[in-house]
Amino acid sequence: MRWDEEESLDLQSTVEKVKPTVLLGLTGVGGIFGEETIRTMSANVEKPIIFPLSNPTSSAECTAEQAYEWSSGRCVFASGSPFQPVEYEGKTLRPSQCNNMFVFPGVGLGATLVRAR
Repeated sequence: MRWDEEESLDLQSTVEKVKPTVLLGLTGVGGIFGEETIRTMSANVEKPIIFPLSNPTSSAECTAEQAYEWSSGRCVFASGSPFQPVEYEGKTLRPSQCNNMFVFPGVGLGATLVRAR
């Protein structure tokens, strides 16, 4: 919950209200980045950044194929687990993999600095 919010919102409601440009998946809850959420986010930003970082792939918040399809092929995608290339509208899209060694220290530092709850 944000410090300036009176009550907690679910992910879809948060995306509708806040209009984020980035979704970081750190939950370990496979599939939590659903179609409606990614489509809503993609309607508000030209190149949504979608990073489902949970391992293994069964715990990833969405797959590369889902992220590309639901963002009309426009997202910047990187995951914590490897995903195969995705064919989308005649193009081969190659998902990136964010090594946890590079991502999580920065996420942790940022959360500490802003006193995230």
